[in-house]
Amino acid sequence: MPPFIPPLSDPSKTVSSLSSERALVSFPVESLTRFLHGDNLDRLRSIRAEIERIPEVFSNADKPFLSRERSYVRALEKAAKLVEMKKKHKWSEEEMLTAMMQVGDSTPQFLHEALFIPTLKTQLSDEQQKTWLPRAENYEIFGCYAQTELAHGSNLRKLETTATFIPESDEFEIDTPTLNSMKWWPGALAQSSTHCAIYARLILHGKDYGVHPFLLQIRAPGSHAPMPGIELGNLGSKIGFNTIDNGFMRVHKVRIPREEMMMRNSKVTRAGEYVPAKNAKMNYSTMVAIRANIVRNAGYALGQALTIAIRYSMVRVQGGDRLPSQQGQELKIIDHGMQRYRLTTSLALSYAMLMTGQVMHELHRRNLKNVIQGEVGLMAEVHATSTGLKALCSDLCTYYMEDARRSCGGHGYATCGGISDLLNTTLQDVTVEGENTILHLQTSRYLLKTILQALKTKDLSAVPVGLRSALQGGHVFDDERCTIVPGQPITGDALIAAYWHREARVLQEVVTRVLKDGAGEEAFAKSQVQMVELSRTHGEGMLVRNFYEAIAKEEQTAREQGRDIHKGFLPVLRMLCELHGVHRLLEQFGDFTLDGYVSRQQIVWCKERRDQLINLLRYELVGLVDAFDISDNQLNSAIGRYDGRVYESLYEWAKYGMSIMEKGSQGGVLGFDEVLKDVLAEGRRINGAATPKL
Repeated sequence: MPPFIPPLSDPSKTVSSLSSERALVSFPVESLTRFLHGDNLDRLRSIRAEIERIPEVFSNADKPFLSRERSYVRALEKAAKLVEMKKKHKWSEEEMLTAMMQVGDSTPQFLHEALFIPTLKTQLSDEQQKTWLPRAENYEIFGCYAQTELAHGSNLRKLETTATFIPESDEFEIDTPTLNSMKWWPGALAQSSTHCAIYARLILHGKDYGVHPFLLQIRAPGSHAPMPGIELGNLGSKIGFNTIDNGFMRVHKVRIPREEMMMRNSKVTRAGEYVPAKNAKMNYSTMVAIRANIVRNAGYALGQALTIAIRYSMVRVQGGDRLPSQQGQELKIIDHGMQRYRLTTSLALSYAMLMTGQVMHELHRRNLKNVIQGEVGLMAEVHATSTGLKALCSDLCTYYMEDARRSCGGHGYATCGGISDLLNTTLQDVTVEGENTILHLQTSRYLLKTILQALKTKDLSAVPVGLRSALQGGHVFDDERCTIVPGQPITGDALIAAYWHREARVLQEVVTRVLKDGAGEEAFAKSQVQMVELSRTHGEGMLVRNFYEAIAKEEQTAREQGRDIHKGFLPVLRMLCELHGVHRLLEQFGDFTLDGYVSRQQIVWCKERRDQLINLLRYELVGLVDAFDISDNQLNSAIGRYDGRVYESLYEWAKYGMSIMEKGSQGGVLGFDEVLKDVLAEGRRINGAATPKL
């Protein structure tokens, strides 16, 4: 097993270009790192140190050279060691999730820890949890989340798997009655899991009560063979995430005890009576949690890609030697205007998503606590907010990760560059837990129903303040104008108001359209394009507001502690926040100028101000990515390593690949003796060339 990064002659030496860049950063990087990670930073570093003391298990340097099958086995080795460490160090659930994030690789236990166990906690009754939670937490059983079917994904109401109550034996009969109804896509289903949380239509006395969660054993203890009546298989290679065994499952009339229906929310009594949940959406709390986590992880994943791209851009020199100011010397590629523009604006987006991810994480924690206690007050808000933001953030994240990869040129195309593997893994987020277009429509339906109800009752208290003026009618909304002042820094208030106004205008248009068409399902169906636009504008506004609010909150804390808010990382973060708001406005400026809210002169100033901010942030970039505190093993990149030794690392990585490459049948290059030798010999024969002596 190779070390974390193929060894170099002097691993302690950092290239001078990166050292000089770090010396120019205006703020203490450690202080920003602590702001980003909060109170968990020391524990995170402690856990990561424990992991990186065992390179023979946790090194990722061999990942680019492994087959799909070996990648899965290596991931299991890492998972098994994490389980051992969890028990040894008595890690909490949160600490175990932290540990998995520090590995820098996806392991099948993610589905067990992040989906299966939370499902048990939110869906099993207290009595059921006494039986099943210890078994899951101690890895006596290994679980996954079986919801999606071959022919149905996002439309959960139309899932076809059934769970029919058999009163004579007090059992449920689980069945996937058609080819279309087999479970398809669940991670860790094909080979790893012994049990699954399976979602099926509850059938009582011939009546369909909709989709509910059940606990199903799918493999036998000891042999790990599929249980009778269950067919399991692997879906094969995917774009990414190939360390995870996504699979399919057909269930043929398998009986389970009634007590293995998950009964914290809905219940079926021994007499076969149905006791409904307070809120049907409680059955999907795990799915909502995953969507909230995707928002948080989008900023982190984009931050990883930008760490690689920005460090590489500080080391790589190319072009610019014809500029008189360069005196024949090539420029660092970060000093080419377009490179700096694309990476700095993407970095601002990464931070905006991280700030919003923290808000969503806290909202999810509160909601999860409430759900366990049977309270559903936050459920609708969390569902709608996480749904739209999941769609927006995963789209933006993967788009700009690909742009970061392209910014690294040819070395960005190599797997050992680090970004391609990271991107391919993250690409699942645009589809998993709901395809993004469908999720945007769900968020818009929630917004529209809230607004239509408010219009009906004349009670606007449930409507966000920034949207009320659009609904109150009159000339107030129509006469609103943007408060950006050309020649002056653009304030948070001005940007937040602009995003509110844009959302309110789109909302007003969609409401008018829906009301015109009767405000029913047909009306919603006719307005899907506009509804997706509404959800996106809602999410974009949240990214801007949450970024500014996070800074304002930290500034308040700094004042209370007697710190100068004009020193340290806060001024840099405020510039980055302003850049994000201005850049996203310019990327969609037609939306803001359509009704005259933003003037031509203000757009011209926004463009000039964006250029100013990008230049002001030039020497802060390496500090802003170092603050993410991502280790070299997590990045697993020859071109994004902390010491900047790009070219040596690329060479060592290539040599390592050659050293483990399969040899040909005669001990030479694979493919020569098997194929190429005869092709070349035939060419020589045709041309009458002599047989080579060597």
